Amino acid sequence: SGSLGMLDRSRMALCTFVFLCLSFNPLSSLLGGRPSEAFGHDGSKRNILAMDEPESSALPQFQWLLPTLVFWMINLLIVGAAFVRLFIYGEPITRPHSESSVIFWRHRKQADLDLARGDFAQASQNLWTALKALRRPLPTSNLDLTCSLLWNLIRHILQRLWVGRWLAGRAGGFFRDQELKADVRKSACDAALVYHRLHQLHMTGKHVAGHLSAINMALSAVNLAECAGDAISVATLAEVYVAAALRVKTSLHHCCHFLARFFLSSARQVLLSHHGTVPPALQWLCHPVGHRFFVDGDWAVKSSPRESIYSSTSHPANPLAQVTQLFREHLLEKALSCVSRLDNPAPASHSEGEFSDALEYLHFLNSCADTVPNPTSSISTNMDSATGTDPVSHWWASVVAMAIHGLQADEEAMERLYPLVEFMPRVLQASENSLPWAALHTFKATRMLGKEDSSLGQCDKAGEYLRDSLGGNATPSAIDRAVQFLLCDLLLITRTRFWQQQMQGAPPHRARYQASALELRGFQQDLSTLRRLAQADQPAMHRVFLHEATARLMTQASPTRTHQLL
Repeated sequence: SGSLGMLDRSRMALCTFVFLCLSFNPLSSLLGGRPSEAFGHDGSKRNILAMDEPESSALPQFQWLLPTLVFWMINLLIVGAAFVRLFIYGEPITRPHSESSVIFWRHRKQADLDLARGDFAQASQNLWTALKALRRPLPTSNLDLTCSLLWNLIRHILQRLWVGRWLAGRAGGFFRDQELKADVRKSACDAALVYHRLHQLHMTGKHVAGHLSAINMALSAVNLAECAGDAISVATLAEVYVAAALRVKTSLHHCCHFLARFFLSSARQVLLSHHGTVPPALQWLCHPVGHRFFVDGDWAVKSSPRESIYSSTSHPANPLAQVTQLFREHLLEKALSCVSRLDNPAPASHSEGEFSDALEYLHFLNSCADTVPNPTSSISTNMDSATGTDPVSHWWASVVAMAIHGLQADEEAMERLYPLVEFMPRVLQASENSLPWAALHTFKATRMLGKEDSSLGQCDKAGEYLRDSLGGNATPSAIDRAVQFLLCDLLLITRTRFWQQQMQGAPPHRARYQASALELRGFQQDLSTLRRLAQADQPAMHRVFLHEATARLMTQASPTRTHQLL
């Protein structure tokens, strides 16, 4: 049948009783009063008769020390008995095939079905009932919540000090058999997973409760997962730690965010200490760039999935998937900043070092895009198998990499990447944002250099889509501006190379080739777009000056001003 265990109110009542016993010493009047008085009286006698009775000086000290030792031994026995009652004989244990186990699994499996259907409210209700079947009901009053939160804090501190974990490892009794030991761990694992899923639903706005209740769920999941031993997988334990770190970032004041480092380091320690491979969906957290983004980044988990053209939408009930999506976009933005240097006060120089840094970020982005957390519905799904891919992030990584190779005039590398860029994900094809189409036609124009009509036509299409992306009412994000600037710069470079090819193919008797009106009109339109983008980022004006000088060369203007611009 299993052990009924203790409710958190009863646990805190026992803790309060022990604290009062240690604070007010009700036994001191019985054990220490008379010997102390006797000690004071005998001490005065000893001072007077010290010359006559030296052999009796040790007796009063023993009479004073004995009650003190007895008193502290009783106190230690009280504390030890309380710990034994709390950790060893106070844990609810659900045995397999018992009535409680049947009720628990009925509601657990129903919650899985509700999650798969997207009925998060009904899933929360079934998870709540499942916890009640395990005799671990969620607090329903402020008193219950206070007691539960205090107990989980005390328990977590004791488990950090090892003594709590040692005692909890013997839950069910000192002389238990192996079957009971396995049932204790399995019961703790089942409860931890339900607490963890409820915590995830709360963080994504699918389970209504206050921040204190959410902190309590996070601590309950951590404490029970640590007590589950080998019944819980290393990947799942690490995910519980990461969820607790997310809770710190979400619910606590900024001055307490250092606690997120503690839970995150616990997750990394668990993953790296078991001589196994880190689950793909968590590998980015073990990277210095990912760790810095998680701890110091300015991000927040939202109640609804974040719509973006730069990454696939994450699962609505998985907060870690949301943060992973934000990190993929962070990597793309870092790569773009290496190329365009819109955030650098110094004049940008497309150096090899900056290009290599950008390609490194893009390589990391591709790795993260291959290990996206899947929208798994099952509560106990192992993260080792719960990964998918993000085709949108892959596509943008290929776009930026191809732009870098275009700036380097590496045609061979561009040719390798072009098939990846040409195949635009369907979600981007259906998007109202014209920026992906601007990117696609920019690279089509680059590939068609040498074919006059085709290349210029693609340049004009790309420029038109680029101007459309600037015409919206919404304020563009930093990553939008970086992509727009990079594409516009690359588009002008493509037009310049086209003009250079035309100039090289001109008849020898002509001293200088002058661009046609069609070429000049398209170049000036794209140049005005670049000038508009550079207004908000003065360090980028050097690119505007360079292309203005090119425009003057194309029109055979006065060389004095051209020289100044260069």
